[in-house]
Amino acid sequence: MHETKIRVQYYETDRMGVVHHSNYIRYFETGRTEFIRTCGISYAAIEADGVLMPIISAECRYFLPAYYDEILTIRTKISGKITARICFTYEIYNKSAQLICTGSTTLAFVDAATHRPVRPPEAVLKLMVNV
Repeated sequence: MHETKIRVQYYETDRMGVVHHSNYIRYFETGRTEFIRTCGISYAAIEADGVLMPIISAECRYFLPAYYDEILTIRTKISGKITARICFTYEIYNKSAQLICTGSTTLAFVDAATHRPVRPPEAVLKLMVNV
């Protein structure tokens, strides 16, 4: 499991200072990107190998609101076996360590030229399994 901290920006909130629900998907992406980076690889490196990782599903469940200028903690981990797909799960906590949101995203590994599913690059499998 990897933890990423972010600060809620003003533009992510509504008039009441509450984070708009659509921003949680962006928070998931931040958590996932930092998780992959912690594994010693980046999206740019994966794409340089001719593999893209489009999101094929996203789920989000809300429990409590997040507010402007609050520091949030995103906990990210891989769920299940990595095949032609990879599933990440997320938990987001507020500054009081209360769980405010959970979710998941599933990404496919596809050939950049054909957009057909492919096995993940070996480097991705090795690096992510060791985290």
